[in-house]
Amino acid sequence: MSRKQRPATAQTAVIDACCLIDLLASGQAESILRGTGYTWYLPTAVRDEVKFVREHDPESPGLFKIVQADLRPLIGAGLLSVCQPDHAREAARFIHFAGVFRSEGEAMCLAIAECRHWTVATDDRKAIRIAREAGMSVVSCPALIKNWAITTRPSATKISQVLSEIQFLAQFRPNPSMPEYDWWVSESARS
Repeated sequence: MSRKQRPATAQTAVIDACCLIDLLASGQAESILRGTGYTWYLPTAVRDEVKFVREHDPESPGLFKIVQADLRPLIGAGLLSVCQPDHAREAARFIHFAGVFRSEGEAMCLAIAECRHWTVATDDRKAIRIAREAGMSVVSCPALIKNWAITTRPSATKISQVLSEIQFLAQFRPNPSMPEYDWWVSESARS
């Protein structure tokens, strides 16, 4: 373990690009990451994939602009610790999963999570299916947001705003097959 890595806890998770982009779009990424109870790790491949995010365009209300993603505040605050495959088995599993996914980020997430027995945070249906088939624990953005809402108790308006931002800026809405789908739809309608 490098000096910068924190020791793993029973609630350690590695986050995929799709889930991280959703949290960044929420405008509450720091609060959500803190409020979920996980120790978070960011694979180098995911860090390299998350290059841009959407923000509201103040000059064109109702539209967005694309800006460079800045993960430094989350890394600097210790909310995300950068990691990569450290052992031959992790490297081998990364190569295996790279053959399954187009994204090196998803491949690295699953390789690290599988070998270190960590939770995978992803919204990608294929990644969720493959991770579960391999016996990995998986958490999605809707589950993280719901957990944050239960833990930190923001107002109904704040929850609705977070969900709206994710839907508009990250263009993510949970699939009806996700367990938190009904909660998401119900909370999205409140305000």
